[in-house]
Amino acid sequence: MQGKFIERGTDYPLKNGKLSIYETNCSCKDIQFHFNQYVLTVMLSGHKTIVSDNLKLEFFPGMLFIPEKEVINHVSIPNASIYNPTKCLVLELNPSFLKKAYEEILYSEANETILHKSPSSAETTDYFISNDQLLIQAFMRLYDIQSQDHSDCKPLVEDLIIKEILYRLFNTQGIELLKNSFEKSIPDANIRKVTSYIRHNIGQKLTIESLTNMAGMGQTTFFKLFKESTGATPIEYILQERIRQAKIMIQKGRLNLQEIAFKSGFNSYEYFCSSFKKLENIKPSEFKKQEKYV
Repeated sequence: MQGKFIERGTDYPLKNGKLSIYETNCSCKDIQFHFNQYVLTVMLSGHKTIVSDNLKLEFFPGMLFIPEKEVINHVSIPNASIYNPTKCLVLELNPSFLKKAYEEILYSEANETILHKSPSSAETTDYFISNDQLLIQAFMRLYDIQSQDHSDCKPLVEDLIIKEILYRLFNTQGIELLKNSFEKSIPDANIRKVTSYIRHNIGQKLTIESLTNMAGMGQTTFFKLFKESTGATPIEYILQERIRQAKIMIQKGRLNLQEIAFKSGFNSYEYFCSSFKKLENIKPSEFKKQEKYV
């Protein structure tokens, strides 16, 4: 006979989200849970069986699991007790921070292997499972620091560890899960293909003719569908993307403004400056000065 189901949760607030540990002190069966966004979960001790319409997972320590969002999962815990509770870590990051981190890492000069990585031949899913031990170890360091580090530098160390976790995650097939999530807001697959190509080739010459051919439709239909899907014309979208990626490069502080202008696809520094001012209401040189003090 099962005992009374008791789960105790402890939250550790982070600058851009929270880390939680959940302890379950008795066996249970078919308990429902779901998340409204992607979260990273790691088992610390014990064993859970997680079942959904698309998945059956035996979840053990040494595994990382990103559940499918907005989907009901059923969890059973066969062997937990008050003396041997099941423990699970859950890292929940603010969606805006997660997307920004995804973009910064994806477009990093040091991470061109991710940017140009060939898509996996394996079928993509809406969940992710990994036993990458370096990823798990980084996750554990984030947990350890919550109880062991009370110094003033704790927020900085937390931030560095979270960036390591995301970098290691993005070097796995987990990047496909997040990429699909961020890009699914564009319903048409052909337009998604074009916007993805633009983002990944922003430093190259991009012509309307080549993008129209890539979409496999006439130019009038392409312009209409692109505007409906993104809220911008193809030309506006390209310019917005050039400025967005230029801002990321400015924030990284590795290149001067002239280098950034050409690396983000502008054929002249003057056009880069005028476009930046038009879209951001600030000169790129002023934006760079601001970032030094953030």
